[in-house]
Amino acid sequence: MDQYDCLNKAQLSFEYLHTNSTTHTFLFGALAELIDNSRDAGARNLDIYTCKDPSLRGGFYLTFLDDGCGMHYDDVFNVIVFGKSAKRHAPDSNQIGQYGNGLKSGAMRIANDFILFTKKDNIGTCLFLSRSFHQEEHISQVICPMPCFDLRTQQAIQNTDFQQLNGTRTYTFDKAKHELEMHLIKKYSPFKTMDELFKQFNLITTPTGTLIVLYNVKLTDTGESELNIKTDPYDILIDSRNRQSLFDDDDNIPLEYRSLRAYACILYYEPRMRITIQRRRVITKKLPHTLYKPRQYQFKSTRFKTRSEQEIKKCEKELESLEERKREADSQVHHLQQTIGVTTSLEERARLRKLQISAAELKDLTIRLRNGLARKKSEMSTTKTLTFIYGLNIQNRAGDGVFVYNCGRLIKMYEKLGQPNKKTV
Repeated sequence: MDQYDCLNKAQLSFEYLHTNSTTHTFLFGALAELIDNSRDAGARNLDIYTCKDPSLRGGFYLTFLDDGCGMHYDDVFNVIVFGKSAKRHAPDSNQIGQYGNGLKSGAMRIANDFILFTKKDNIGTCLFLSRSFHQEEHISQVICPMPCFDLRTQQAIQNTDFQQLNGTRTYTFDKAKHELEMHLIKKYSPFKTMDELFKQFNLITTPTGTLIVLYNVKLTDTGESELNIKTDPYDILIDSRNRQSLFDDDDNIPLEYRSLRAYACILYYEPRMRITIQRRRVITKKLPHTLYKPRQYQFKSTRFKTRSEQEIKKCEKELESLEERKREADSQVHHLQQTIGVTTSLEERARLRKLQISAAELKDLTIRLRNGLARKKSEMSTTKTLTFIYGLNIQNRAGDGVFVYNCGRLIKMYEKLGQPNKKTV
């Protein structure tokens, strides 16, 4: 483990990667997390496709390629830190992702490993997160190599925190760290050479964008991939044997539960992103426009308290835990400052600098969470609106039920609901 001390580490344990991924009981829901990230990044185009690779578990890897805003090194660093998503504090409240958790939970539900390539201002940054690496090396702390390159010269650049002043990091280049990062990526990823690695950056043909590769996909009890890419060359399906909890046979299963293409078609209330699956475009549609004689009803109330109160209690517990961690980090910094005094030892100063950066990060997170809690409390008394749209599905009379959209994204479909319980409102 000591040999990896210089590498970036996520603020979570290895066991939590699995626990976090199990929040997705519906396989397409995990894929939707990655689609949401592209939409939130302002992408106009998203390509989802598979590439065959017999050396990998499942025999292929799954790729998401978008032309969104891309990320700088700092942004990529924040991806691996829970609760440090810039989207959570963005003025655009219609963004779907808020906590920076969707990439990790969604990717880890689909596959054992993923590698991310992102491009912005001619700088390419790579993020590598591999459970295979952690299992083979018996490592409990999550280590995330993050090499960074100037794409014009293909030379490695900034990769090590130097100092943090007024909330802004500066970086220096650590050759030993970079070589270790590249060693791990070449050993545990599908891309074994620098040429193969830069080919992935070259797939991002727009000035900004992101490419995510999921590999070593999850298998069923029969040894087949959970994602079926053989039956339909232009779609990604869920094998019926992996859907026993829903229905017994495909004839009784709505197409959106079986086909990623059908699911992506109605995933957003206001489709504004061109999605292609297996090189063929998805024809998106607004669900209300498919209904016969739709009617709309808006219900306004200040009584949607139960969920808000739950969110506030959860946020208060997180804040209490974070403040305790911040106090402990500050104590460690003060203790080390008193211990080392005016020593000129580079090792001690490097240790102090790491602790100071960690304490500054925790302070920043605490301020963000406290502001978020204050915002939630102020919104408790504001009037909220629920929009109900009713209509007849005359194209498929069996396809009835309630479809629920939150922030414009489908979260439930084909629900059969009874009379609402006023106590839960």
